[in-house]
Amino acid sequence: MRADWSSFFEVDVPPFLPHDFCETLDGGQSFRWSKTDSFSESRPEYFGVFGKTAAILALDGRGRVLCSLPKNLRSASAKRVEEYLDCRRDYDAARKSLYGTKDPIMRKALKIHPTLRILRQDPEEALVCFICSSSKRIVQIKECVRLLSEKLGDEICDGVFSLPSFEKIDSADIETIRKCKLGFRSDYIKKTARKICADSFKAESLRSARYSEAKSYLTSLSGIGEKVADCILLFGAAKMEAFPVDTWIRKAMSELYGTPDNPSKIREFASEKFGKLAGFAQQLIFAAKRKNLL
Repeated sequence: MRADWSSFFEVDVPPFLPHDFCETLDGGQSFRWSKTDSFSESRPEYFGVFGKTAAILALDGRGRVLCSLPKNLRSASAKRVEEYLDCRRDYDAARKSLYGTKDPIMRKALKIHPTLRILRQDPEEALVCFICSSSKRIVQIKECVRLLSEKLGDEICDGVFSLPSFEKIDSADIETIRKCKLGFRSDYIKKTARKICADSFKAESLRSARYSEAKSYLTSLSGIGEKVADCILLFGAAKMEAFPVDTWIRKAMSELYGTPDNPSKIREFASEKFGKLAGFAQQLIFAAKRKNLL
């Protein structure tokens, strides 16, 4: 442990199984977590950044989450870690509700991932990250987000930077943004930042807005189609009804449920089957199917 970081302390969140802890932090919900040199399958450990918080998260032998923070930020950041891990949501009730659908595929997915959670990310951060995510692998998205943070973000602690605000992206030179390996997404994120600033739009409002209204605004922005909008709403605005449909989910839903290869039809099917927990169901199916366990 570095001298300027705190000792590990326990976070008030229900225990994880190691594979669910890894899937939650590093399975595509967020792109700011990386394994530390101390990582092991039995005691996973990650370094990450969210908002203005840098943290190291690990599991102990009982599956309890342990956290280390920069000493000068600990008092302000400890609660943020709990909020980020969505501590206030009753996941036991959510799992019980999905189990009650009596769907054998969902029941199997729940057994495979009994402690998986949905991160409660900052909506603005989710907006930036998922615009960067289009047609890229996770490792590439992480690199884009890291570069964008280093070039335009604020330094949180030694060599660690937050994601830039839309105001900073709007005022940045387009060539600076292109140096972040964003390719065609550079123009998308620049145009989106400009519109958000012109509209005086606050990303936090996505949490209180109705799902349909929030999605309508997001899809009016450059680089945001329905899949990216649903990712932002699920992982950044706590909209559990949002059901992102990417290539993995299209294939999984077709193989498992016989749905047509049509994102709109898949979302409609998921909404009817899983209701307000469709997004949580999506993440369970996504995680299990990606590992060929369903």
